[in-house]
Formats: sequence, structure tokens, C-alpha cells
Amino acid sequence: MAALMNHAAVRVGGLLYSVQNGSRPWSLAVTGDPSCRYRFEVRTGDHWLGETQTATVERSELAAPIDDSNPARLNAETWTAYQFRIEPGPPSSAGWVVLGDWHVRPDPGDTLKMSSPWQLELRKGDILVFDIRVSGEKPVRDNAPERHIYTSTAPITRGTWHSLVSVADFDARAQGTGGVTVWLDGEQIADYHGPFGYILTNPPYFKFGIYRSVAPETLAVDYANVEISRAALSSRIHNPPPVCTTGM
Repeated sequence: MAALMNHAAVRVGGLLYSVQNGSRPWSLAVTGDPSCRYRFEVRTGDHWLGETQTATVERSELAAPIDDSNPARLNAETWTAYQFRIEPGPPSSAGWVVLGDWHVRPDPGDTLKMSSPWQLELRKGDILVFDIRVSGEKPVRDNAPERHIYTSTAPITRGTWHSLVSVADFDARAQGTGGVTVWLDGEQIADYHGPFGYILTNPPYFKFGIYRSVAPETLAVDYANVEISRAALSSRIHNPPPVCTTGM
């Protein structure tokens, strides 16, 4: 098990991700060769060293590449699959905790305040939500409003591994083929079809870990078998791969 600090890089599912954290000994630990399991921990005051909003957010994340190795494409299917486990602890009091998102890349002239169109979040009291953003503006002047297309009816079970699979088409054109379908633990929890995301030149890139509004409690989340792909990952909906255990 290796601890990774800000500016380091780690290979995830064959792609080289960059580390974004506060360079604390507990911020990120990686298991496997090749890596297959990732433990993130955020304590109050843990700010990414490259963050400009240090007063309002805390994070420890891994960010996928934005070069040609990024499998995401606009107006085409992009698959996402991973397993996650929220470690036992007090219920989250943060207004929001992002547990995975497809992050946008604004064009010149667009507002820089553009929230991700694809987000899995933990809300106060450990309620799990999946939300999207849709905007037909160009240039993009305003952050698109948040739409919850899934909200859990009970707090998520901590200490248990959960499996998430998604297929998304980032196509914000009014007459496009956009949309997103999401499965959690083998059950379809969301199926949205219509304009999806923002009208941009570059596709989004994936991030996972912990990104939250400021909160007093420590939060730790484990991830395993993270994979993003143009090829279908539908086999993982009902048959997620085993979680590696070596070293953790």
C-alpha cells in the first residue's frame, strides 16, 4: 500500500490519473500492481494545494487525463464503472460530497463556474443522489441548474461495497441524442434521455474520490476496479469484478 501526495500520478484502469489533494499522509492510499483499489480520506481543513476555493471546499481526488487517451467523446457513448465503499463513521453533515463526476472543460468565453453534468453525490445524512446539468447556451454564461434524477429513500449502507455502472451520451444539442442511464448494485436507478451536459469543444474528464463542502467530520471512501471506456461495460452491471484486498 502506497500513500500518494499532490502532483503524483497513478495508473487507473490503464489511464494515467493525477492526484489532487492536500498532501496529507492519509489523503490517498493505493493498492495493487497494477493498481486496483484506492482509499481516500478527508479531514476538516484538507484543501487541494491547487484549489482557489479553500474556504468552502475540501478534497482528495484522482483526475483522469484530458489528452487523446481520455476515452470520453461528445455525442457518443461513454461508459463508467466502479465499486465504492463509504467507511463507517458519523453521517455526513456536508451540504454535498461528490463521489464521482465527469468534469467539464470550458471554452474561451464560457463561464468558469460550470458544475459537472454527471455527478454521484452524498448529501446530508448519507442520502445518495445522482444529478445532471443541462445547458443549451453558447457561450455558456451561467452554471446550469442541478437536476436530481435519483435520490435514495434511505441512507446508504456504510462499510458495504456498492457497484455503479453508467452509460452517458454528452450531447447538449436540442435535437441530439444525449442522456444517461445508471445502475446501482445491479438495479437501474436512473434513465434520462434528452439534451445532456453543455455545448463544448472538448469532452469532459472523469474524477473520483472525495470532494465536499466544508464539514467537521472525517470521511473515508474506498474505490475499486475503476474503469471508463468507449466500449460497453454492461457486463459489470450484474457481475462486478472482485474487490482486490492485498495490502488493505
